[in-house]
Amino acid sequence: MATSADHPVAACAAEMNFDLNLNSIDIVDLDLRDNTLYLIETVKQEFNKLGNHCAILRNMKGRVLVIVKGGKMAVFEEMSDSEITANAPRTQFIIQHYKETLPKGLAVAISVKTEKKTYTLSCKDKKLHFKESAAPDKIDGKEQDVLFYQERIPGHDDKMQFKSFLYPEYYLACKQEKKSIFKLILKKGCQDEEGSTKFVVRYECKKIGS
Repeated sequence: MATSADHPVAACAAEMNFDLNLNSIDIVDLDLRDNTLYLIETVKQEFNKLGNHCAILRNMKGRVLVIVKGGKMAVFEEMSDSEITANAPRTQFIIQHYKETLPKGLAVAISVKTEKKTYTLSCKDKKLHFKESAAPDKIDGKEQDVLFYQERIPGHDDKMQFKSFLYPEYYLACKQEKKSIFKLILKKGCQDEEGSTKFVVRYECKKIGS
């Protein structure tokens, strides 16, 4: 019988701890108080790869996220199980987990391996797009545009929100642009009647190695 510890999110969260690497501490200021000199320290915010999981992502209406040819954007489409398989690997997203120096949540990057290239989701300058690269092994100041905090919806193990690391008020969301076109976007705020920032995450495709 599976337990909550068997869930991919719970398993990765359990690997995160508060052990500090002394090499990650910088002295950033000096403070003289009562004739005593104090060294004010800070801990560098670093992210190092943990495990990853292959997932199918759906919006709250059940539409499946798929990266379009060219790899620059992703849309939600109605698909049967057989169509999801037929459109793989463009329907199979790699949720790459990271261990943070000072954990604030479950940090992840979202990538997809197409037939020839690998793309990773970026929200640089608040503009959502897939850039041609794999998720970095280590993030220590650069490439933070690919980081999101994966947040579980209370009471629902498979429903998640993805909050931007760089822009904490912004979330991944589904937006209807035309009658039959539903795009993955970056949206300010996470509360709306449609549940546009909520996703059903199912770890039901073949795992892709690191």
